[in-house]
Amino acid sequence: MVDLFIWWLLVLILGIVALPLTSVLFKNLPDRGYAFGKALSILLISFFLWLASWAHILPNSRWAIVLIIFLFALVSAYVFIRNRHQIIGFIKENRAIIIATEALFLLSFVLYAVLRSYNPEILHTEKPMDFAFINAILRTEHFPTHDPWFSGFNLNNYHFGHMMMATLSKLAGTSSGITFNLSLSLIFGLASICAFSVVYNLVRLARGSYRTAIGFGLLGAGFLLIIGNLEGILELFYARGLGSEGFWSWLGINGLDSPYQGDSWYPSQYWWWWRASRVIPPAGIDTIAEFPFFSFLLGDLHAHLLSLPFTLMALAFSLNILTSREPVGITWLKKHPFQFLVMVIGLGALGFIHSWDLPTYMFIFIGAAFMQAYLRREQSRARWWWGWLAFSLITVAGVFLIYIPYYINLDSPVGGIVPWEGPDTRAIHYLIIWGLFLFIGVSFVLSQIRSGLRPVSWSKAALIALILLVPWIIWAIAVVAIGGEVSVWGRLGNIAPLLFLLAIILLIIWNKLKQVEVTGITTLVVLLFFFTGLLLTVGCELFYVVDIFNSRMNTLFRLYYQVWTLFAVCSAFGLFYISHHWRASDRAGILAKVNWSIILIFLLVCALIYPIAAIPSRTNSFQGSPTLDGLSFFEQRSPAEAEAIEWLNDNVKGIPVIVEAAGNDYTEYGRVSQYT
Repeated sequence: MVDLFIWWLLVLILGIVALPLTSVLFKNLPDRGYAFGKALSILLISFFLWLASWAHILPNSRWAIVLIIFLFALVSAYVFIRNRHQIIGFIKENRAIIIATEALFLLSFVLYAVLRSYNPEILHTEKPMDFAFINAILRTEHFPTHDPWFSGFNLNNYHFGHMMMATLSKLAGTSSGITFNLSLSLIFGLASICAFSVVYNLVRLARGSYRTAIGFGLLGAGFLLIIGNLEGILELFYARGLGSEGFWSWLGINGLDSPYQGDSWYPSQYWWWWRASRVIPPAGIDTIAEFPFFSFLLGDLHAHLLSLPFTLMALAFSLNILTSREPVGITWLKKHPFQFLVMVIGLGALGFIHSWDLPTYMFIFIGAAFMQAYLRREQSRARWWWGWLAFSLITVAGVFLIYIPYYINLDSPVGGIVPWEGPDTRAIHYLIIWGLFLFIGVSFVLSQIRSGLRPVSWSKAALIALILLVPWIIWAIAVVAIGGEVSVWGRLGNIAPLLFLLAIILLIIWNKLKQVEVTGITTLVVLLFFFTGLLLTVGCELFYVVDIFNSRMNTLFRLYYQVWTLFAVCSAFGLFYISHHWRASDRAGILAKVNWSIILIFLLVCALIYPIAAIPSRTNSFQGSPTLDGLSFFEQRSPAEAEAIEWLNDNVKGIPVIVEAAGNDYTEYGRVSQYT
């Protein structure tokens, strides 16, 4: 566990070094972005290492990392000297939130490391590939990263998240086998405090008390990382043999297709917990609907998991822009070049960490900038929308240009976006995945109707309806053009409830923009988050990205993961808003509130069944000897081969060619290059 302590200490120091930068960058937020200091410092150090190494200015080595950290600290010291009074004042006034953030990070980091130590094997699913990425990065002297399985070529995949973890590994001197599991623990810890910070700032900006903000911030972290979907309650019924054969057949979840009599009050089948990520029946290939707790339980150090803290940072950027007192535009860019550069690096990193995230969070960031420009339109010297447009175009150009070395070396397998002609997502499966979040989110939207939904003209209502129908219209035209057999009207009927909800949210946002001085801006940005999440789920019913799978499997997998993040934040804030604004005075109101609370508690209990039951199943009830070395199993199973691998890592430097047998996907072929 020495390595665990070293990583915690390094990340703690990096977070302290970044404190002056975050205080300036997130100056509009109540906590000054303190929780993002760790993730931001790791990102910036890795970015400049990658850029300097790619330009052959510095090698990918420990001394180069130390040099960059030293320069980073000098810049931070300069910022501190210039803003010392504000920064010192912030620290004095916010000691409690700093301590709470550090305590949450330490607790999350250590507890997940303990959990992982009981199943640390870098084996099965995507772990071998992710491990190969890290080892390839560790051996690359100058970027781009060489391909670990295809000699003479560069790694043709987004992998900046893996590079950040490899950078910490070089700095700490940790073996890659331990680095793999420490990286999972670190991302869990970073994601917990980043989610906490976003919700904390939302609540504080909505004039919630300090203690209330901490409480709902913790709830936001729990919604993101701890709870599961509602499939867990079905597993409980299934294990006890409850439910008829007709019910399980109608439900249609693979593995729950016939009555099963278990011998305990919890699911006990081997890897039963896998089914929660495969709720939607396959259409030719598995339809994946992962959520963070499942991902951390599985333990794949995959790009969608690595991006979690940085997508939350993008939400913080959006909130920080929305709360800025100066209208965004060219003048704003001239006054805040440092803030803009860091935001562009942070937003652009999403394309390099997990490219699927970049369009979504750019949409949110530009949407928040639009709201800010409109709200500050009276302060603009020119037409407000010209400033917003210029700001948006420069931002979009910046996030790509600053990572141009990555893009020019990328040969994307994406073959375009085409209409999805497969089966619709059934309402029951949609509710199993999103039931808890939808209940809270819809309740929050309904709470905004009285103040945010005023009478509108038919022309405005028709315009909003037309805008929301555009994706379906494009999809329908494409389906008809290619002679598809799917019913275009049937698909419209399937998504109509979601389109109706989206229309209401859009109307509320539009009306609130005109009276924001009364209602506050936090509801605006939360509605934007919820709107985006719903829109993504609608998009998955209409289109998919063509890739090697030629199915919507990857599209639904990647986008649903983003939706979980957005819905988790919205739900935590939504509960705060409802609890502080629902005043029931008569008997009917009190009864409604009691019934609503009962449903909420029931859904929360159902969502907690999965993690409570899955942890002992995955860890074998914490039997065995804990270790964070992901290769310990290999040393026990094949000691001679493990010794050969160790010799290669100790004695062979650089990136020489190793010839080994190739085999099918998800096998142990290619393990020598993977481990070295």
